Amino acid sequence: MFDYEAKIQHWINRLSFILRAEAQQRLKQAGHDLAAEEWALLMVLWRDGPTGMTDLAAKTLRDRTTVTRLVDRLVGKGLVVRQSSARDRRQVVVSVSAQGRAIEASVLRAMVPLIKDANQGIADNDLKTAVQVLKKMARNLSLPEDSI
Repeated sequence: MFDYEAKIQHWINRLSFILRAEAQQRLKQAGHDLAAEEWALLMVLWRDGPTGMTDLAAKTLRDRTTVTRLVDRLVGKGLVVRQSSARDRRQVVVSVSAQGRAIEASVLRAMVPLIKDANQGIADNDLKTAVQVLKKMARNLSLPEDSI
């Protein structure tokens, strides 16, 4: 019999659902009207700066339609802005707005404890090994290197 609970993939998927639900709850408790998926886009934009829609989709492992919908919601909340690319006016670049930049510290104050809670009792070396293993698994499935 196949024991799915003995497979790392089961626990990756389970952890993903748990983290998403917990992130949603902590964002709400901190007074932020953000879905976990919106937070994921903001994290990329806060770190990387203005990003094209295709790159944003690749970095967040979402399809362009989903990213468009998420960006639409973030634009509606005043947290990001869209603009034409300076290189190609047909391309759209997404940037964090002043309002989006203003909530960064507050959002991080809500989310950093979640990461600490999830990592509680796990040695730093074990966490580094886990990251290396998960990256290797992602590469094994032929994901683009820049999205890993």
